[in-house]
Amino acid sequence: MRKSYLFVLAALIAVSAYSQKKPKINAANSAREKGELAEAKAIIDEAIVHEKTKDDAKTWYYRGLIYATIDTTSNADIAALSDNAMEEAVKAFDKAHELDPDEKGLYVTGNMGIPTLMSQQISEYYSFYYNKGVEGFQNEEFQTAVDNFISASMVMPEDTNAIVNAAYAAHNGELFEQAVELYGTAIDKGASSTDLYYNQINIMISGLKDNEGALALIDEALKVLPNDPNLSKQRISLLIQLEKVDEAKADLTKAIENEPDNADLYFSLGILLGETEDFEGAKNAYVKAVEIDPDHYGANFNLGVELINEAQDVIKEVNNLGMSKADQKKARDMQPVIKDKLKAALPQWERIYELKPEDTTTIETLAYIYNNLDMKEKFNEMSEKLN
Repeated sequence: MRKSYLFVLAALIAVSAYSQKKPKINAANSAREKGELAEAKAIIDEAIVHEKTKDDAKTWYYRGLIYATIDTTSNADIAALSDNAMEEAVKAFDKAHELDPDEKGLYVTGNMGIPTLMSQQISEYYSFYYNKGVEGFQNEEFQTAVDNFISASMVMPEDTNAIVNAAYAAHNGELFEQAVELYGTAIDKGASSTDLYYNQINIMISGLKDNEGALALIDEALKVLPNDPNLSKQRISLLIQLEKVDEAKADLTKAIENEPDNADLYFSLGILLGETEDFEGAKNAYVKAVEIDPDHYGANFNLGVELINEAQDVIKEVNNLGMSKADQKKARDMQPVIKDKLKAALPQWERIYELKPEDTTTIETLAYIYNNLDMKEKFNEMSEKLN
């Protein structure tokens, strides 16, 4: 019995001693290079918890290489070795850099004796996914492109190109909610193109039909780009659509102070004042816009509408009069007023016609004015054009 006990004790001591052996991290990398990933993974998984190797930068470097290889393999059996290979690879590379910030010992030597640094290998890992993203985009497989660009961004989070392209891919694929989120992520990462803000906002308006959400995004964008005229104009337009007129008016007044020669701002002010039934103020704003930019079609057209409406208001008043002698006299007295209003509107509508001679509304309006002013030849010209 004593002899048997001693044998068992010796065996236990031997096993204990074996379990404390330092893992051979170089063997792990050699196994990786030979394609023996299961063995490489087993060694490196033990090395990151072993007292003698867990604080060695090269342990984590090799782990990053091993898990990156598992992540990018086309071999299903190897890929099955880990459910989160990319996450483990990125964490390992980060840990290696933390332990060896200068990365002096973090390289492998190729067959030609040329060292390949960890930073180069991370760049190749990034390119693997980035190129797959480009391929997906070119093939119009937009969700695939998005997924691969996001993966590239996970490998090199400090680079913004991949996440920007992920946003563009989502946008092109009409993956609107994902596109808005990705544009936001790109901006948060420091991407500086104003198109990122514009695209994000336009998706919110046109794609998601969320004007309130778009307004919130514009407010955030203006914190970064406080003097951007396009964002300011779009904010005003949204405020008008959302019936937040007082806020829009304050914004427009401020914008005009900063850009007194901007016809678009006066045009927007005219629309806003018209919405509040300040028609005289609207007309003056359109006049100012046209003075600045004589070819501004929107301002010219809306000015024409305001002028013709002044004539229409008098015509409505006449039509509402009764049949009494006093009413009939009043109607006759108001005819010259109507003609004066139409004469005042005529040059403006002829100008609108110059700008867009094929516009049906303009032709119809001119025909109406010519007819009421007994300008038969001009009336016939417009009538023929309508026909």
